[in-house]
Amino acid sequence: MTPPRTGSPSPAAAVAARADNMMGVHAAGWSPDERLAWEGLLDVARVLRRDAEAHLDDEHGLSVTTLGVMGRLLRAPDQALRLTDLSDAMGLSVSRVSRVIDALAARGFVLRRSCPTDARAVHVVLQPAGRAAAEAAQESIEAHARARFVDRLTPEETAMLAGVFARLIDGPVAGDCAGGG
Repeated sequence: MTPPRTGSPSPAAAVAARADNMMGVHAAGWSPDERLAWEGLLDVARVLRRDAEAHLDDEHGLSVTTLGVMGRLLRAPDQALRLTDLSDAMGLSVSRVSRVIDALAARGFVLRRSCPTDARAVHVVLQPAGRAAAEAAQESIEAHARARFVDRLTPEETAMLAGVFARLIDGPVAGDCAGGG
């Protein structure tokens, strides 16, 4: 006979259980705080990304990736970039960025043009409708991100997270050849 449920686990216990599920017996060497920090970071990133995607889709019919492409075009000289440069900047395959550009072109937000100096290359040019859509979406996502993330942290917490994330993103991993070892 199955014992009756006494309630769902706390969010912290659920996060720690997910870390145990991911790492199996190897999680035993991690402290509860280490497990919570690791899986919590993954969970927070997933939830914030999902919320941002839903917000942009509901309000503007865009995705985070699409807005990233449009934002790069907005900041580019003449609001134009080579498709391969967009791909490199986004850390995505050329085919993935090409599909994003196809969808943006279908909405009249961008144009594809042949590169005048390289017949093999394609330039993507942001159009006035795309500029207006990108600027509106950027304003909207800034307010959403502020309410969902920034306003929920103290300035000290924000500074601490910024420092930790910078170290994790930019620094070499112990034992990594890039670290001089």
